[in-house]
Amino acid sequence: MEKEEKQSIYAEQTLYDAVAEQNAEIDCVVPDYCPEVFRTLSSSLTPRIMSYAVSSDGKLSIDGEILARAVYANEEGGQMCCVVGRMPFTKTVALGTFAEDIRFSICEDYCTCRAVSPRRIDVRGAVSIGIKAIGCTEIKQPEIPEKLEMKTEEITCAGKTLFSSKKLVLREEIDTGASGIAFVIDLSAAPKITDLRIVADKAVVKGTICVDALYGVSMPDSSCSANAEKMTADIPVSAILDISGITDEYATIPAISVLSCELIPRPDSGVMSCEITAECSVKASLEGKVKIASDAYSTSYETEITTSKIKLATVPKPISQSFQLKLSVKPDEDISAVWDCRAEIKNAAARQINGELVLSGLLRCKVYGKSNNGTIFCTDKQEPFEKTLMSGISENSAVYFLTNVTSANFAIMPDNTLDITAVCEVTGDLRETVCADTVSAVKILEDKPKQKDTEFAIRICYADEPKDCWEIAKEYNTTVAALLEENKPNDDNKLEGMIVVPTV
Repeated sequence: MEKEEKQSIYAEQTLYDAVAEQNAEIDCVVPDYCPEVFRTLSSSLTPRIMSYAVSSDGKLSIDGEILARAVYANEEGGQMCCVVGRMPFTKTVALGTFAEDIRFSICEDYCTCRAVSPRRIDVRGAVSIGIKAIGCTEIKQPEIPEKLEMKTEEITCAGKTLFSSKKLVLREEIDTGASGIAFVIDLSAAPKITDLRIVADKAVVKGTICVDALYGVSMPDSSCSANAEKMTADIPVSAILDISGITDEYATIPAISVLSCELIPRPDSGVMSCEITAECSVKASLEGKVKIASDAYSTSYETEITTSKIKLATVPKPISQSFQLKLSVKPDEDISAVWDCRAEIKNAAARQINGELVLSGLLRCKVYGKSNNGTIFCTDKQEPFEKTLMSGISENSAVYFLTNVTSANFAIMPDNTLDITAVCEVTGDLRETVCADTVSAVKILEDKPKQKDTEFAIRICYADEPKDCWEIAKEYNTTVAALLEENKPNDDNKLEGMIVVPTV
């Protein structure tokens, strides 16, 4: 039989998917020009990835920094100050093999603080660094000896994945309009894709990073603040990525991730310097058909066939969905004013349950404000949640996603409870996995020739139900081509009734 040219088969697979935890113990020293600590209000740990690299042997090295922020009130309780500390860290993770596509999800795991003296706050906790490494590998097809009957199957799947990424450092001056900014209390940065264009082996990605912050308003001749205000700004992002071979026919999924974000207030001004380290990436794949060998035999000798399962991914489908989560918070004191309500999703995970894609995690909300007696308060609460994103998901589905809280609104109820509504967004891609059995090794046993009956040229057999031509040919040690020459199969390439089996 004519030997078919081998096709390249590529499989995209997750090489590494785990969470690395980094502990933090940071001393935040109160400067001499600030009042002594009377009562701590809040504390936070903000992890940042400054740089990362993957070696040829698959070792991922991460250099990062954890920023600790502690907000405290003075003795009267009507003014607040903020102190900051930093701790560098390095992580090394063995991925097993080199991977271009590295995705991070970083967040605070837990954080506590205590005033060990009137001029020092000890902040302790841990941050989580979710790491997902995705690689595209070529599946080597075995050498099939000639003069073998071989059964092939055609599978529709994605071809070789094209990937490109670029690291960006964005700097912007943000004018808040305030008379002065004493310090930043809380900060978040959420990316959003606005446009994607494919032009001459290049992908042009455009988007924004929404920076949302709460800051203390400066007081004359004081390092403290008695009031806080909220600020939002959209920082534009654009990148041109070289990605050879890409065309409009490819299913292309862009992404923007924020590795670090910092706001530095200018003294005696309402302007803040914003510096963001972001990464733009593009992943593209094209649907195609590949042939795999699923069975083989020899009409002359006994054979030993070894098969194995392979998993091939289909072209990804983009995911973009918004939903709402609700949580109720009740401060210990009567509310006079709420400066800001902030929300984040922690430990997000997606899984398939009864054909549905279910997102679970923790919704954390922080509320900053003043009570009726003039004291400043910060209420922090988190609750688990589950949310069904979509239906019709198979067990062989694989999903990559990012979650962001785009806004958080609140309503003050008569019983002094705050009903918080967080508007969340999930973006990412969904792939189906095609599983198939393929021949991984073939051994012809030349010392075991098959016995052939040469007394007749054909045999007659009967099938009460439609039977696959391959199964008939293998059972009677003939070829599919010879079987089809003597019989007329149905549209499914099956035979039934009286079947003429030629001897070869």
